[in-house]
This record gives sequence, C-alpha cells and structure tokens, in this order.
Amino acid sequence: MKYLHKILIVLVLAVSPFFLPGQNLSVQDCIEMALENNIDLKNNYLEIDKAKATKNEARAEYFPTVSAQALAFDAARPLLSFGIDDIDNALVRQTLYTWFAEYGINMGLENEIELAQNGTAVNMMATEPIYAGGRIRNGNRLAKLGIEAAETQALVKEDEVRLQTESLYWQIVALQEKIATLDQLDRLLDTLDKDLAGAVEAGLAMPTDQYKLKVKQNESRLNRKKVEDGIMLLKMALAQHIGADWQTMALTDTLGLETEPATWFLPATEAVANRHESHLLDLSLKAEKLKRKMTLGEALPSLMVGGSASYNTVFEHSKPNAMVFAVLQVPITDWHKTSYKLKKHDLDAEMAENTRRDLTEKMEMQTNQAWFNLEQSWLRITMAQTALSDAEANLKITEDYYEAGLVALSDVLEAQTLLKQSRDELTDSRMEYRVNLVTYRLLTQY
Repeated sequence: MKYLHKILIVLVLAVSPFFLPGQNLSVQDCIEMALENNIDLKNNYLEIDKAKATKNEARAEYFPTVSAQALAFDAARPLLSFGIDDIDNALVRQTLYTWFAEYGINMGLENEIELAQNGTAVNMMATEPIYAGGRIRNGNRLAKLGIEAAETQALVKEDEVRLQTESLYWQIVALQEKIATLDQLDRLLDTLDKDLAGAVEAGLAMPTDQYKLKVKQNESRLNRKKVEDGIMLLKMALAQHIGADWQTMALTDTLGLETEPATWFLPATEAVANRHESHLLDLSLKAEKLKRKMTLGEALPSLMVGGSASYNTVFEHSKPNAMVFAVLQVPITDWHKTSYKLKKHDLDAEMAENTRRDLTEKMEMQTNQAWFNLEQSWLRITMAQTALSDAEANLKITEDYYEAGLVALSDVLEAQTLLKQSRDELTDSRMEYRVNLVTYRLLTQY
C-alpha cells in the first residue's frame, strides 16, 4: 500500500502542467508555429480557396449550358376548346369535320373540339456562347487576378506574423540576459557585503556603508522583480501568438553576434519593387482595367448557338421534335448608359494609379527610415561595447582603490551601477538591432 501511494504521487506529478518537460524553442521554431496557428493568416488562406472557387465559377462560363424541363398536368376543363358550326362557309365546315375525323377527334354533339385537358411534356436544351463581347474571357482573367491578390495578401500577413514573433522573442531574450546581468551584480554586492561586514567589525569601515549597500541590494531585488514580471508577460504574449504553453516554454537563441548592416543594404527603389504591397497595387490597377473591358463587352454584340429536343402527349399523334438555333443579340440603346460606366472605370483606374504612386513614395521613405534605424542601432552597439569595456575597467580600478582605502564605498557602488547600465545598454542595442534587421529584411524582401 505504501508503494502504491508513492506510485500515485509520481503519476500525478507526471500529468501536472507544472511538471511538464520544457519546450525548447528557437526563433525559427516560434515563427513556424506562429504561421501555423495565426487565425488571421488561416483566414487569408481561406480567402485564397474562395478566390480559386470564383475562378472555377468563371471558367464554367466557357462550357455549354444544358437544361431539362418536364411538365405533367390534369386540368378540370380542356385548355383549348372551340366550335366550328358558326363558320359561314359550309365547305370549310365539312372539310374540318372530315379532317378532325381522320385524326380521331370527335367533335361531340355540340360540334365543339376540346384539347389539352391532360398530358405531359419534356424538353431539353443546350446553349453555347460563341462570342460575349469578351466578358467571359475577361471575367476569367479577373478571377485569376483575385487568386493572385489573395495569395499576395497572405504573404503580407506572413511577414507581419514573422515581425511580431521575432520582436516578442528578442524582447524576452534581452530581458533574460538582463537577469544574468543582475545575477553578476548580486554576486558583486554579496562579496562586497561580506568584506564590508568584516571591515566594520574591525573598525576599518563605517556602519553607514552597510546601509548604503543594503539600499543597493534592495534596489537590485526590485529591478529583478520588474524584469521577471516583464519576461512572464512577454512569454504569455508569445505563447498566445504561437500556440504554446508559456509555463514550459524555453527560448534557446541568444542575441549573440550581429551582421553588419552593409550586408543587407538594398536601394529603396529596388526594395519597393520587391514588396508584396507593390504587387498588390499593380494587381489593383490591372483589375480596374479588366472591369472596364467587361463593361465595354456589355455594349457589344453577342452570339449564342444551341439545340433542343422535345416530346409531349398533350395532343394525340404528337411526335418528338428537335431543332438547332443561333441567337445574335445586338444592344441598340445601351451605348449611352455604357459610356457613363466606362467613364467611371476610367476614373477608378486613375485613382488606382494615383494611389500606387503615392504609396510607392511612402514605401520608399519607409524603407529609407528602416535603413537609418538599422545603421543607428549598429552604431549604438559599437558605442555600447566601448562603454562596457570602459565600465569594466573603471570597476576594477575603483575596487582596487577601495581596498587601498583611497575611495569611498559609494564610488564602488556607483561603478557597479555604471557597469550594469552598460551591460543593459549593450543588451538593449542588440535586441533593437535584431528587430530593426528583421524589419528591414521584410521591407526589402532580402
């Protein structure tokens, strides 16, 4: 029983979420998970499927249209009833009597014919458009553009997801590195605390120095709490974004070394030409031109051919029948209305061209700004590296002077604070560079 109890405890711990093994994730892992789980992106993919369905619908216009009709009826009274006794010409009356008798139609006592009181009728027809003013062809082209636009819009959304994912990822990594910096600072403060306690006991230091040190330790604990809370919140955000468990999520990539900005430089005009957004603007202009052609097709003649076959039992001695036909339709009075529609399309096309030109200029400015940000963050890294080296050297000298009794404790604490700030500045600049780099690469599609 005792062993069974232990086994049950192990099983409970095994299934508990707090004891699940950690999920080690690289930045690329997170990007792939985000692309797979993002709801907006899933909807974009559904829009592609809708556009393909529209394309298939438009393609069906090329195929013949086949229809069939069947009718069965039983009327209370004949649908067709008429008499011939009132005809003045006796010869005509006699001829009609004779003719109806030959076909087995009894005129009855009142010399009245009654037809179509019941019966069935079946008809089948097939039609094929030969020429429709280019509307079918242009409709298919427009539907194809719709697929291309939906696919391009999905690529734009994928870029947004990548940027958001990497931004969250590198923010978390930066805060984790700040925790490491706080660990190093705490070790320095602990060592100083031990040394100071001995010095105060030996009368070599003032008790007020211990209070100063305690203030610095409390400040460090508060900073740690802020950083830990920041990591937790950002992990929650990243986990929700990629569909993971933030409690078991562990990020494996580090900020590490960076590649110089010059490696990724691309002229703004060339970069904008590579943008998915530029392609969308081009597609919008093409769509407006196709819509104009389809409107023009409404005012052009159209030709359709077809055939039909029919059979009915409404009349006695009815026989199957069939025919072929051609229909030519020429709009006569639509040109006036069509001219106004064409004018509207011309204006829409002009507006689309203006929008494309305006957004192209803005995207060039955006690209240049992203490049400037990348260069500035790289310069910030180099300056932070120099400042860190100086801060490390300054702390070493200050500690040596403190041990020799040449400087006060406050000088050491200040030097330690400066070192922490320098490390944090380098961490922030590296994180900033990572985010600026992915932003620039997405804008340039490099």
